[in-house]
Amino acid sequence: MNSFSVSAHAWKLMLALLAAEILSAFELSMLYAALRSMIGDFGNPTAVGWVMTSFLLASAVSAAICGRLGDMFGRQRVLLVVIVFSIAGSLVAGFATTIGMVVLGRVIQGTAGAIFPLCIGLVRENVRAESAPVFIGTLAATLTVTMGLGTLVGGVIIDYLNWHWIFFAGAISGVVALFAITFWLPASPRKPYDRRTNLLGGVLFAPGIVAVLLGISKATSWGWSDPKTLGCIAGGAALLAAWIISELRAESPLLDVRLLANRRVLLVNLGSAVLGITSFQSLQIWSILLQQPPSTGMGLGISATLAGAVLFPQTLIALIGGPCAGWLIARYSGRISMALGAGVMVLAWTALALKHDELLFIVVGLTVLGFGISMFYSSVPIVIAQSVPIERTSETSGMMIVIRSTAMGIGAQVVASLLHTAPGHAAVTGVASYPDQAAYFRVFFYVIAGSLLMILIAVLLPGARNVVTAAAAPSKVMSGVH
Repeated sequence: MNSFSVSAHAWKLMLALLAAEILSAFELSMLYAALRSMIGDFGNPTAVGWVMTSFLLASAVSAAICGRLGDMFGRQRVLLVVIVFSIAGSLVAGFATTIGMVVLGRVIQGTAGAIFPLCIGLVRENVRAESAPVFIGTLAATLTVTMGLGTLVGGVIIDYLNWHWIFFAGAISGVVALFAITFWLPASPRKPYDRRTNLLGGVLFAPGIVAVLLGISKATSWGWSDPKTLGCIAGGAALLAAWIISELRAESPLLDVRLLANRRVLLVNLGSAVLGITSFQSLQIWSILLQQPPSTGMGLGISATLAGAVLFPQTLIALIGGPCAGWLIARYSGRISMALGAGVMVLAWTALALKHDELLFIVVGLTVLGFGISMFYSSVPIVIAQSVPIERTSETSGMMIVIRSTAMGIGAQVVASLLHTAPGHAAVTGVASYPDQAAYFRVFFYVIAGSLLMILIAVLLPGARNVVTAAAAPSKVMSGVH
């Protein structure tokens, strides 16, 4: 195969996977722009809230379960099925006339949560081990940037059309991804089904993780001490405990819990969780601070539109940070990439904590912060892919997404609590109450401490570049990609 054809195969593979990634990101982010319009149409903010919650819950389940099904029955096949379900869900929601039908469509759309872990498995399946880190880093970066663009695209659709067209746009994106995956991606090998597979593991995992995530996501509206919140979290934890015991006893587990105990997998998942509860809450922190009236003693008092423009470079820089992480891991190790990313986060957060009253300085600081976040974030799936057998790649990557999603839900609650200021000390303007200086410094200390912890986790990570080499070499024509 000459170098030109290799390059053509590489581009086709990447473009096909990017098409799927864009669909995955748009399914979630575009709808944020439509929430106010949907509340106006349906008149029930609580019910409309389920439009987001239902998608997030379905995505978490799909990431692990469909990721594993891809490992078992062929990732390209399962990815095509996931995309078809996503298109169907978009159409159900797009043509819906009741909020119940919209939520149903969103649940069906939630299968898109498996797209990223399936794509990671497809990279390992089709790309040489030394080239895979850059591919995975690029995919992770694209996912991050597209999430930001999705909100912008959704806003344009709402301004000129209506919320139904957000779902129709999702369906069109799905059709493009479906054609790209069908024609540009080689079919995956299908392994014989093992009748000893512990299907009970999948049955228990799904309601268990849904209950835990539901309790966390609704804690703000229900209250942490509310019986519904405690019941969901406790009941979900009990189901997950039963699932773990069942899978540990199984001769052929559906979701191999033992892989999560692998030192490299354990440490990078721990690092991903710390990232989720700390620096991943950056948008929440800065959206408030940037728009807070200066008369309160903190904040710049800029508009929501300008705040979005200020925050966008933090997301856009991932296009550099993700591939950079992949290059460092391919050349050196995950330890170097993760430690560097966390170190950049420490420097950026420290600088922003000391000076956050000048717009240009904040833009530069947030861009540097975004680079560090994207390096660490992109390193996690790369290290996981290097650390597990190829036949368990999508499954383990899916579990990573579940862990990070749970951590992000917890982190949102922690940051909200840290920003809360007692009524007697809060900065008040009109009827609004804003965090005071002490509240912001609590948050800055919290995220800096989290970044330091991520450096420690990176240092403890074994330095070998490719721990798993057996069965890792791809067998298709894409093995020549470099």
